[in-house]
Order: sequence, then C-alpha cells, then structure tokens
Amino acid sequence: MLEKILEHNRKYVQERKDLGEDKPISGHAHKDIMVFTCMDTRLVELLEPAMGFGRGDIKILKNAGNIIRDNCSDVIRSVAVGTVLMDLKEVYVVGHSDCGMRKQKIEDIKAKMEKRGIPTDAINAIDIREWFGLIQDETENVKDAVLKLKDSPYIPKDVKIYGMLMDPNSGEISVIA
Repeated sequence: MLEKILEHNRKYVQERKDLGEDKPISGHAHKDIMVFTCMDTRLVELLEPAMGFGRGDIKILKNAGNIIRDNCSDVIRSVAVGTVLMDLKEVYVVGHSDCGMRKQKIEDIKAKMEKRGIPTDAINAIDIREWFGLIQDETENVKDAVLKLKDSPYIPKDVKIYGMLMDPNSGEISVIA
C-alpha cells in the first residue's frame, strides 16, 4: 500500500503544481475556530464542507469518539494551544450519531488485544472502558466534552464553546450544547 500512496502522491503533487495550487498558505486558522471531532472516516470530506469551512479555515482536532478522557489532558492541551497561542475564539465539539465508540464491547476489545499480541498484564493494567474512551451516548459525550472545556482553567473564559451532533451520512448538524 505504501508504494500506491507514494505513486498517487507524486501525481497529486504534480497536478497541484500544474494548476498553481502549491503556493504556501498560513498555518494559522483563517477563521479563529477549532473543531474537535471524531476520527470516523465518514466525516472526512463531510464535516468541514457541511460547516462551511475550506482548507486553511480552521484548526481541527480528532480522536476516537471525540472524547475527553478523565486524567488525560491531551485534548485540553491542544485546545489550550489553539486558544492561548493562536488566539482562536471559538471551539466546536462535533460528535456524530452511530459512533463506533458507543458500539464496542469490553470483552471484544480484550479479545482483539490478545489476538494482536498485546500482553495480558498490559490488558489487565487498564480500565478498558476508560482507556479506550468508550461512550454510552453520543449526545451526552458531546455535552461532557463541552463542560470539561468550559471548566478547564487552561481554556480562556472568553472562548465560546459549542456542542453539536452530526449525522455521518447526510451531514446534518444539530446544536446540543
């Protein structure tokens, strides 16, 4: 697969050069916005256009289930970097219906870990639900993330934080927090 990716990339880069689309653009968000969402592949090339954003408009942060796990500050750190160092003004937490992190079963995860060669002591050392970030409800997960961001001492209080839920098929978005 690596060779196919590299071959495609060579053609892609040449096409961009031929069209004059290879000019530098700013690494800062043009719209002072960050979106925190799920890594679900159905959102690729759906989420940004559904929200009216194009390349370079926003900072986007993704993880499995768009969850902010307890005792894990990576998401909050990244949002703080965006809001403090890049002066972003708004954060949108965008979950989606039919999330895979709601469908997972702990026993199935353990079996898959064992099958992939993860040592039993490593599996037993973690709380699977917490470590993997399994969720019970997509809407409540978004509301929880919004609350954690708003309550964080590292996120400036003037930053507007919104919670939304997206349909991963139609792209329809509802405001929920």
